[in-house]
Amino acid sequence: MRTTVALLILTLAGLARAAEKPNIIIIYADDMGYGDCTVNNPKSKISTPNIDRLAKEGLRFTDAHSPSTTCTASRYGLLTGINPARRGVVNGINGLGPVLEAKELTIAEMLKAQGYATRMVGKWHLGFELAPSEGRRPILDLSKPFVGGPLDHGFDSFLGMNSAMSNGPYYYIRDRGPEVMPTGAIAGTKAKDRDRRETYAAGDLAPGFVHEEVNSRLCDEVIGILKEHSTKDDAKRLFLYYAMLEPHTPWLPEEQFAGKSGAGPYGNYVVQLDYELGRVLNALKESGMEKDTLVFFSSDNGALWPAADIEKYGHRANGPLAGGKARPEEGGHRVPFIARWPGQIPAGTMTDALINHTDMLSTLAELLEVEDVARDAQIDSHSFLPVLREPNAEHDRPAMAVTTRSFRKGDWKLTFNRGPRSAGPEASDVDQASLFNLADDLGETQDLSQSNPERKQQLFAAYQKYFAARELKPLAIQVAETKKNARTQKKARPARRAGTKSKTPNGLPDVKLSKQQQTKVTALKKGFVQRRAELQKQLDDLLTEDQKQARDAAKKKALAEGKGGVKLRTAMDEALNLTPDQKKKFNELRQAIQQATREHREKLQEVVQNSSKEDPS
Repeated sequence: MRTTVALLILTLAGLARAAEKPNIIIIYADDMGYGDCTVNNPKSKISTPNIDRLAKEGLRFTDAHSPSTTCTASRYGLLTGINPARRGVVNGINGLGPVLEAKELTIAEMLKAQGYATRMVGKWHLGFELAPSEGRRPILDLSKPFVGGPLDHGFDSFLGMNSAMSNGPYYYIRDRGPEVMPTGAIAGTKAKDRDRRETYAAGDLAPGFVHEEVNSRLCDEVIGILKEHSTKDDAKRLFLYYAMLEPHTPWLPEEQFAGKSGAGPYGNYVVQLDYELGRVLNALKESGMEKDTLVFFSSDNGALWPAADIEKYGHRANGPLAGGKARPEEGGHRVPFIARWPGQIPAGTMTDALINHTDMLSTLAELLEVEDVARDAQIDSHSFLPVLREPNAEHDRPAMAVTTRSFRKGDWKLTFNRGPRSAGPEASDVDQASLFNLADDLGETQDLSQSNPERKQQLFAAYQKYFAARELKPLAIQVAETKKNARTQKKARPARRAGTKSKTPNGLPDVKLSKQQQTKVTALKKGFVQRRAELQKQLDDLLTEDQKQARDAAKKKALAEGKGGVKLRTAMDEALNLTPDQKKKFNELRQAIQQATREHREKLQEVVQNSSKEDPS
């Protein structure tokens, strides 16, 4: 636990050593995949010369991981050095209030105590104190100073946004409140004939806020900070956390980047990200700060890039990795990671050392010779400073969890890809996990559970031990209770009585549809059934007759044993004994079916939401 006296001692010691320290910049992309940059994936359809330049001038990590597979949790882990899964930090928790507690030390607070000027630009996504409202959830009161944000956790200044710019109100936050109040409104761009990933909702709008110009505005702020700091004569060093918005949805690249990639609007957005990184690197050089600055570049999680996009563009945003954002497979959390410090980190080098963004706190603490400030994070934060100095240095990182659905020790990994996604470690069963050896199978195509049962049990025991001391945040307990109640209500929902009116596509019983809307629903269902049948046929054609017979026999046996749901599907899948190539295509088709199902439900939801209040004629 931190104390005021301890921070005062650290501050005095830090000021005395200020001249010996580097400036530190963390540049954090949003939803960028491991395979987007050409230095990681020569077959990438996206040109990333500035990321490649950074790698040529620094050290590239090939086995670096975000703390989670989604935005809020990863940002919490980066700043605190604490694994978000052990605190129950997930996306959505920030909608209940500030995610960070006063007792939790952040990188910014540690560096500020060491005499650093601490600045943040970009996406916060860790919440603020909220005010009660008449609606379903509390709201952020724009008329009062914001509490619980960057300025309350070690940053001297902040310009950015609370989250992505998909939903209003749309405005910039400057320090403790709106830079300009959102007094206007915008209609939004959502339309049935547009990819929803390129659109944003209607909402209140601040004068001067233009969606397509937000990223350039944030980059301009970063450039301004660097220029301003380079002219100061004081002894302070700079810590700058630049949390970019690209390439998170909505994909809104500026016109100058249109058509600059072979991966559509998403790829063009990554090209813009790379361009802005280049602007920052050039500003460092022009300001004379380059030699004295340690730069880190990475992403908060993998890309959300389904099989349909891979097929359409021939681009693998997550490279050779399986899965993507919000998934426990490597594609959800193995991310680009580059460190550059001229004269200190060997240029043009690469390492396969296993690291996690939670390790940043301990690494910087060791670099600056700060002692006993990472006590609360020592379980999850492990310094990789020796690797920065010598890329071939031995680095044996302890076991690592990324969410409660992925657990890694050495080359071996448990992936919990069965069972409820929201289930915690206490509800996880060893039979729900698959075992992979990443040294031989980076794409996680071959489950080794049957050939290595003892190793699987050992790894599962380590997983249980790791989460045994799990302490959920108060807000996380609220989230867990909400999910538990939702599951209970779903199970307890009474069956429809004979003669009663059936429910609408979104499960609401009282929504009435006009004849025109009923016609739309019928057409949507017909199109969905046809698309699903096409994908199912491709999946069946993938199998040999022997595999189909083995699957049918396994189904018959499982049903006789009373199995259903996930257990039934698991038994059938395991009986297939797919080859690596088959499994890869099999999983892609399964994901395509799931994506088609999600899109179908969303389209039905739109029809229901637009339903007339009048009785259908």
